[in-house]
This record gives sequence, structure tokens and C-alpha cells, in this order.
Amino acid sequence: MGPRGYSRPEGSDAPNLPAGWAFNVATQKLYDAMQGDPRKDATILDLKALKAAGKADYIPAYQDTGFFLNKYLPRQSDVSTGGGNSELNYKQNSYIIRLADTYLMEAEALGSGARAQALLDAVRKRAGLDPVPVTLAAIKHERRMELAGEGHRFFDLVRWGDAAAALSDRGFDAGTDEIFPIPYTELNGTKLKQNPNYQ
Repeated sequence: MGPRGYSRPEGSDAPNLPAGWAFNVATQKLYDAMQGDPRKDATILDLKALKAAGKADYIPAYQDTGFFLNKYLPRQSDVSTGGGNSELNYKQNSYIIRLADTYLMEAEALGSGARAQALLDAVRKRAGLDPVPVTLAAIKHERRMELAGEGHRFFDLVRWGDAAAALSDRGFDAGTDEIFPIPYTELNGTKLKQNPNYQ
């Protein structure tokens, strides 16, 4: 996740990051959507701005946006010294499931009512935000802001029927990409049939 060839001048207040391979950069759309949200700086590191200010430097990699997922960026203090490949052994937790995710899933399933409102309010309160009326649109927005970069967005968009529109600029093929192909080894010698459009 770390920026390729990252460096910072002596005395810079830029984060002390180990260099990485620059995978999974945040998109411009996510950066734009997070403007005004108090979770933005914890979620996205704007390395483009730090580079322009002379506070840090990096080598742009494939699909570079200049925006890195700050919530997953390792710091120098996370570098493992116990042997092995340090890039694969950072001292960071992986989020398997978060309470906010379960709250928002339940609120979405309920759709309305006092319980759904309380669940949405709890997530927003933790982020320092005021309550908003519980609607599917409010839940969609909250999932995007709260769970950004955590691997839920694609599945949320597919479940809501929004994937074709939201991911059209990413090569999403409606009617195919909503589901994954069944691996050949699972099809071979069984009566399973391949998912549509993967024939």
C-alpha cells in the first residue's frame, strides 16, 4: 500500500512511511466524495499535495492518483524486524468485520424505523457527525464514507444495482461482472455450469 520510492526531507512533517509498491490507491471519485467528511484525513493521504509542497516525494506507479489509503498505510514503526519480507509482515491489524459494518447492514435490512435510525446515528456519532434521517441513500453514503477502502464497495454496488453506473469508467461489464466465474477445476468432472457470459 505504501508509495513507491517514498522519501521526505529532513524536518518534514509528512508521515514517516516505508516505501511500498503503491497498490490500491484511492480514486479521485472517493477523494472528491470525502470532502467535508471528518473521516477524510484518517482515510486518505493526499501525497500529491505533500509532493507539491516539497514535504515528501514518491515515484508515481500504475494508475497513480496521488491519493493513498491512509487507514492501511504502514508507518516506519510498523516495520517488522523479526526476519522475512518486511513488506508482508507489517505490525497492523486486518479488519475482518467491524461493528460499524454490522450496524449499517442491519439498518439497511430494516430500511426504516427507530432501530434503523439508532444504528445509523451510532455510526455517524462516532465520526462526530449529526444525525440524518435514515434512508437507503443515507445508508449508501455512510457505508462509502465509513468503510472506504475496506473491500465492501463493489459488493454494496452490486447488491444495490448501482454497479453498472458507478463502475462504468472502470470497465464493469453489466450482466457479467456482478458474479464471478466458477473456476475450471470446480467445473471439471462435475455437473456445475459456468456462470452466464463466462462461456
